[in-house]
Amino acid sequence: MDGKRQIEEHRQEIGKLDVQLLALIEKRAKLSKRIGELQKGLPSLVTLPDRGQIEQLVAKAGSDVPKEALREIFREIFATCFSLEAPVTVAFWGADGGFAHAAARSRFGVAAQYTASDGAGSALDEVMRQRASYAVVPFETKTDGLVQSTIGALTQGDVKIVGSFDSTMNLQLASKASSVAEVEKVFATAKDHAHCERFLSGEMPGAQVVDVKTPQAACQMASGDPRSAALVHETFTAEFGLEVIRRNVRDSGDERVRYAIVGTRPSSRTGSDMTGLVVSVDDSPGALHGLLKQFADRGVNLTKIQSRPSADETWQYLFFIEVQGHPTDRAVVGALEEVRRQAKFFKVLGSYQSG
Repeated sequence: MDGKRQIEEHRQEIGKLDVQLLALIEKRAKLSKRIGELQKGLPSLVTLPDRGQIEQLVAKAGSDVPKEALREIFREIFATCFSLEAPVTVAFWGADGGFAHAAARSRFGVAAQYTASDGAGSALDEVMRQRASYAVVPFETKTDGLVQSTIGALTQGDVKIVGSFDSTMNLQLASKASSVAEVEKVFATAKDHAHCERFLSGEMPGAQVVDVKTPQAACQMASGDPRSAALVHETFTAEFGLEVIRRNVRDSGDERVRYAIVGTRPSSRTGSDMTGLVVSVDDSPGALHGLLKQFADRGVNLTKIQSRPSADETWQYLFFIEVQGHPTDRAVVGALEEVRRQAKFFKVLGSYQSG
C-alpha cells in the first residue's frame, strides 16, 4: 500500500474518532446539566472545577501528546461543563478582551458570564454583592512581585482566595489579511500599543495605529476591515473571524502573572495547599521574630513574606505571609491561633492549591 493511501485511511479513522469524541463531550455536558437541575432543590454550594482531577488524568497519559496541551484540553472541557451545572458570573480586573479576561476564561470556560472591573476592589465588590460568583484578579507578577492593590482589597474585603493559577500572556497580531505586509491599520489599546512600540515601528512603519478602549473593541474594528489588524490575546481572535498572522509581538516578551480566584466561601483542603494571611505587629524588639517563630516551631514552611504600608496608620506596615498548608491542618491551626493572639492585626486571606 502506498504512503498516500495510508495517509488518507488514517485521516478517515481520525474523522471517526472525532465523531466519537464529540459524542462523549455531549454526553458529559448532558450529565453536567442534569447535576445542575438536581442541585436546584439543594442548598446553594458553588465549587470550583477540580484541578486535581485534571492532574490525575494527565498523569495517566502516554508521551504522544504534550502534557500541557492535555491540561488545556481538559481545562476547557471541565470549565465549560462546570458552567452548565450552574450559571457562573466571573468578575475580573481589566478590560474586555484583556489578559485578565483571557485568564478567567481559561479557568471558567467560554460559557460563563464575565464582568469587567476597573480595579481589584471593584471586582471583589461584585462578589461581595453577590453579582458574581467569583473574581479573578492579578495576585503576583514575575517582575514586580505581589500586586499591592489586590492585597489591600483582600485585606479590607469580606471574601477569600479560593484558588490561584499562573498564566503566561503575550500579544498577537490578528487580522483577516494573509500577511503583515497587507495590513494598513492596527487597532490597539494605548497600553498594548506601548508594549509593542518596537515591533510596530520596526516591522510595520507604514501602518496607522488607532487607539481603542478595549482589546475586544480592537477585534471588532479589525474584523470589519480586511486591511486592518488588532493587537490582542489569541483567546479572542476566533470569535471575530481573525487569524493570528504574527505571534508574540510584545517588545519585552511573555508576561507571567499569578492570578487569584476569589469567592465568598473558604476552599476545602486538597493536601497540597497554600494559605495567605496579613498581620501587623507592635513596634517592639523581636515582635515579628516571635510571630514567625510560631510557624517554625510547628514545622510549617513559610514561602513568602512581604511588607506593605498600612492604609490606616502612618509609617505602620502590614506583612503578607504565605505558608504551606491549609487552615484546617493541625500544625497550621496551632500556629495561626498563636499568631492571632500575638498580632496587632490578623486576617487569613484564604487558601489555595499549590503548583
